Amino acid sequence: MNIQPIHIETSGPGIDLSHAPSGLSIDMSDPVQDFEYARNAVTLTYDLTAYEQLRLTFEAKEYGDEPHAPPPNPFAGDANFDGVAISADGVDWYEVQDLRHLRSDRFTSYELDLDAAIAQWGLSYSSAFRIRFCQYDNNPALMDGIFIRNIELTGEFPGLYIHLPMDDNAADSTVHDASPALRHQTFIDPGGNPNTAAHSVSGVIASALQFDGVDDRIDFGADFAIDLFAEGHDFTIAVWIQNPTAVSDVVYALSKHTIEIKYEPSNGGRTVMQLYNGTVNRFLIMPGTLDGSFHHYTIMRQGTTIEHWYDGIKRYANTNPDNDGDFSNPTESMRLGMRHNGWGPYQGAVDDFRVYDRALTPDEIQTLFNMRADG
Repeated sequence: MNIQPIHIETSGPGIDLSHAPSGLSIDMSDPVQDFEYARNAVTLTYDLTAYEQLRLTFEAKEYGDEPHAPPPNPFAGDANFDGVAISADGVDWYEVQDLRHLRSDRFTSYELDLDAAIAQWGLSYSSAFRIRFCQYDNNPALMDGIFIRNIELTGEFPGLYIHLPMDDNAADSTVHDASPALRHQTFIDPGGNPNTAAHSVSGVIASALQFDGVDDRIDFGADFAIDLFAEGHDFTIAVWIQNPTAVSDVVYALSKHTIEIKYEPSNGGRTVMQLYNGTVNRFLIMPGTLDGSFHHYTIMRQGTTIEHWYDGIKRYANTNPDNDGDFSNPTESMRLGMRHNGWGPYQGAVDDFRVYDRALTPDEIQTLFNMRADG
């Protein structure tokens, strides 16, 4: 997920952020052609205490910028150099990427593994972790200068068991979503009908996967997450689902019988999120929302507490000793798109399906909801 800085600080006479409202593209050069050296720096501060698997990506180019290296790591924050540095405390800095040998004719793409960088230098992620882009030279653009664009910091919450971004264009009989955490084969539209095969549409994060309401489905198998949903294990399921516009029967967006999100317009017009372990049923019933829009659904268990969240808001909570029971039900498959037995096929789109092997915090659920493109 894309992580936004909590603070952006600039220092130096020649920094331009005007063309990038988010502040994540930078032009740096001495604004005065007097051959006196000037130092420009942009520092992005992030709260990274709840993340792992962090990657920093950006593109950079230069215009005749002479190279200047920093002092040996670690160095003070006022060092003059051309490069990218990190700091966990704002005092000691470590260069993680030099910007001293860039091309002038085109942008070069960079992807930095921050996990490897902090391990190398014995650092840890903090609530005020800093990334600094620095340039030092003595002439304005287009004689000197470094230009950086498309800066993105991405990471994941710990405990991500499976993540389906739903970014495949599945106009064929099988789909393997491009997710490194996917542990089971995924089948979509096994009939392979090219007229109805699941396909990409505009989603909440980027693209989503459109289901046809006939036979499209994602089948995780009966053994999916058996240990995760077993007695005594915390878990969280979070997914964006496009609500139907007009249906007359029960439609299952997510089903393992024990864990369900479904629409029942023919049963008083309602939306249901539920957990059922054969003994107790913990469910939320909301008025039917057949609006054709995407909504974010979260089902979570933490100890003996079960919670259901809708669009970043907790709508249901129940604490009971029975809630610590077994929700795995090994005889029935987990499916997106219809019930485990093939009933109630779903017509609509699904985006960013996630399962965590722990209970997410309220702030983390809110963060997932805020990832939507309009947020």
